Formats: sequence, structure tokens, C-alpha cells
Amino acid sequence: MTFFNINNPFIQAPNTSYLITFLIKTIIFYPLLFWGVFRHVTKTRVPLYYYLIFGIVLIFLQPNLFLNDILFTVVSALGIFYFNNPNEERFSTVVAQFGFSLVVYYFASFVGLVGARLVITNFPQFSALLFFFLVPIIYLIALLIIQLSRRFFVPYFKIVYYQYSGLKYLLSLLFVPLSYFFYLFQYNPAMISGALHVKNINLFAIISATLYYILVLTILYVVGRLLQGREELHYAQVRLNNLASYTSQLEVMYDDMRRFKHDYKNVLYSLKSALDTDNLDYAKAELERLTDSTDSIINLPTHLLGNLKNIKNSGIKSVVYGKINQAINKQLSPILEVVEPIDLTETLAQIDAIRILSILLDNAINAAAESAEKKVDLCLYENDNAQFIVVGNSTKENRIDLDRLDINSVNFNLGASHHIGLRNLRIILGKYPQAVNDRSSDKHWFEQRIILPKKQ
Repeated sequence: MTFFNINNPFIQAPNTSYLITFLIKTIIFYPLLFWGVFRHVTKTRVPLYYYLIFGIVLIFLQPNLFLNDILFTVVSALGIFYFNNPNEERFSTVVAQFGFSLVVYYFASFVGLVGARLVITNFPQFSALLFFFLVPIIYLIALLIIQLSRRFFVPYFKIVYYQYSGLKYLLSLLFVPLSYFFYLFQYNPAMISGALHVKNINLFAIISATLYYILVLTILYVVGRLLQGREELHYAQVRLNNLASYTSQLEVMYDDMRRFKHDYKNVLYSLKSALDTDNLDYAKAELERLTDSTDSIINLPTHLLGNLKNIKNSGIKSVVYGKINQAINKQLSPILEVVEPIDLTETLAQIDAIRILSILLDNAINAAAESAEKKVDLCLYENDNAQFIVVGNSTKENRIDLDRLDINSVNFNLGASHHIGLRNLRIILGKYPQAVNDRSSDKHWFEQRIILPKKQ
């Protein structure tokens, strides 16, 4: 078994018929299997020229264990990451997707090849036809496997979209043992039979491949659930902290109001007595004290806390409260507009809604803190067709270059406040193809407007 298997079929082909068959399988069937499995695992559209380029390369560089397999995977992942990545997924995510795609690829190959051997044993007259169409048959088997397995691997890919790069790289290598076993089974079955004393190599191979595929699915499913539980625990703790802060704020406001009520009565009595005795200096002093106390109560952010009641999801409500409170602590002037009741989980998963609001508000708070006016505005509303998230903030710059903002977000340049989290925001919104993210910047004001169509 060589590291590289470079050949030239135009010279080595024994006849024209063999060459045509080889080219059809190489240029059409193999790219269909390779890219088709990836496309259905990830639900990513792969351009037609990717199939063509892959097929032409395969003419001279045949699939083989070690460097060839790794080379195909790495180059393909780089191609997807740099040239077909509209949602700007991390490279580790693309690698993880390819890793699992290859697990499906090899498991389907085991099923197809073992099935083909059994058919040929009983119906040898179909051997030529079967081996010509074996790759498309494997592709159909792979699609069936993906359909049956999707509910087990989707939780893993959902939760690792945003982080856990090291884990994604590690679990992407799960295809390697299956790949190695497949090549031994295809090219050197005697080695397996001799080393493991296996009599029925076909039965042993299909059972082993099935058990390994189930093991991979189990690992991905368990890891996905564990990480999801960890994320939910984290946000539950955030909600509890925000709820405690919210309760504490209400208690402070209640105590202030009670003291104000008590002082208000005393000041009114003193003011009346001063007026009855024509003691104008004393009356002025009491009136000024009354005005100061009234201002301190009126200026409390009760309007912010009142609007929170219209956010129906408690997790989202707690995060919004936490961010508004953070803005107040930074001496900013936040405005929260939620005039009508709204539940963002009608259009977003709760964790995605929390991430989106956290990213937008963090960016807005950081940018507003550098500005002169120090204003932050969050507005949530809906109509019959869509829900709207609008976050605005004052900026140090008169106008932000939105095109430059996009470029910097791709290049991981976090020099300006609005670059922070923008890449993650794109990844999250990429899960909702109908979502629209409009941005504008003018006269020291930056605004992001996310439109989320409701399901019809």
C-alpha cells in the first residue's frame, strides 16, 4: 500500500471501453458520492464545479489510505471554508462536518461492497453491471443512512457551531479507523482473516462496520447532549443571577418609594406649617428638599423594568434585563421598547435568541461607552408576518463603514467594538435562511435591524 497512487489511465487503459467506464466512474460517480454525502450531512449547497474539479483530480490521484485520504479531505475542507462559506463557519466546524461525512461514506461503502459480493456469489452474470453502478448504489445507501441517523448527530453539530474547536478536530478523526479497516477489507482481506482468525470475512466486516458506526453516533449524540446540558446550565445560572439582581432592584425601588412616601408626608406638613406662619425661608428649603426627593424617585429606571413584562420568555427576559442593567452601571442611557407582548421563540430557538441579543447588546454597550451621547436602544416588536429585533447605539464615529465592518469580521480584526461577535452572529443567522440583517450608520448612530419571518 503506497502513500500516493498516481496513475495515467489514458496510457495504462487496456482498451477504449475500459477507459470510458473508468472516466464515468471517476468523473461522475465518485464526486457524486463524496460531495453528495457531505451535502446531505451538512445541508450545504456544493457548486457544480467542485464536483468537476474533484473528478478530474481523481483521474490521476486515486483514493488511497493515509496521505491521499487526508489530502482530499483537507483540500476539500479548505475549498469549502474559503470559497463556499456564506455563513462564515469556523474551519473546525467544516473539518468536523467532513469527518462525519467520511464515516457515513465508509460505512455505506462497507454495506454496498458486502452486498455486491453476496449478489455476485449468487448471480455472477450481473457482476460487470453491478460493479459499474456500485458507487451510485453506495450513494443511495449513504442517503438512507443519513436519513435514519440525522436525529443522533444533529444535536452535536448544533451545539459545536460556536465553540469547542479542539473537540471538533479530535472527533473529526473518527473516520480514520473505519477508513483503514475498509482498505484492508477491500485490498488485503487475508490480513484480517489471518490476524483475527475470521472465517466469514464479509459477515465480520459488516458487523464490525455497523457496530463502529453505532459507536460514532453514540459518541456524537452523548457529547452533543452533554454540551447542550452544559450550555443550558450556564444560561440557567445567568437567568438566576439576573433574576436575583432584578428582585434586588425591585426591593431597592420599593424601599426608596416607602422612604419617599414617609418623607413626603413630613415635608408637606412642615411646608404647610411654614406657610401658615409665613416662614418663607423655611418653606423654600422644604420645597427644595421635596423636589430633590421627587427627582430621585422619578429618575429610577422603572420604565425599563415595566417593559420587561412584555418579553414572554423568562430566559430572554433575564438576559435583556442583565444587559440593560450592565448599561446603567456603565453610566449609559438605555431605552427598552417592548410595547406589545412578544415571544421570540416563535421564530428562534431560545439559545439562539439569547446569543443574538447578547451579541447585539454587548456590541452596542461597548460602542456607546466610547461615544459622547452614551445611548443604547433595544426595540422588540412584531406584526402578522415577522418579528423584529432593533438595537441602536450612539457611536464615536460620525459614520461607520459597513463594508469595512464585514471585511474585518472575516479577518478576525476586533479593533472596533462592532466587530465583536459579528462572526458568531452571522453563523447563528445562517441557520435561519429567511432572516434579514439590515444595518445603518449615520450622524453618530449605528443600528442593526434583524427581521425574522414567522412560520406560515
